[in-house]
Amino acid sequence: MSKNIIKDYSRKISERMWNLPEKGELESHREETYIDDIIQNSHIERKLLDNLEGINTVFDAGAGCGRFLILLAKHGCKVTHFDISQPMIDKAKELAEQAGVIDKITFAKGALEDLSDYTNKSFDMVVSFDAPISYTYPNQEHVIGELVRIKNVL
Repeated sequence: MSKNIIKDYSRKISERMWNLPEKGELESHREETYIDDIIQNSHIERKLLDNLEGINTVFDAGAGCGRFLILLAKHGCKVTHFDISQPMIDKAKELAEQAGVIDKITFAKGALEDLSDYTNKSFDMVVSFDAPISYTYPNQEHVIGELVRIKNVL
């Protein structure tokens, strides 16, 4: 099987899974259900906040329902929410509106395999928690390289 067929198949699986109509709502409640998400979320939030000095722009790759981008926007960052799933984007918009930070967030739909719309060193911080590894196989090395490419070195 050619690599392009596998790459396209992997993307189609991700799109199908994450574009289920209820997915955004379900994912927005993970911290209410799963203890590992509660612990991980708390740790990531602390680490993000500890490392915001000099950070103005953030790219959240595979941002889902906006767990971390809303936090970053509340702390003054301009955030780009990038996700393959329209239900996740819609839920993130709803939550950002409720949090009063919608004006600090740019929402973009796309697959992590194609970040060609973003120039080198476009963002002060790039975050992505499992999407490059979990959902871009067999292109995870390319995706991680692209995430590094768009990150500005401070």
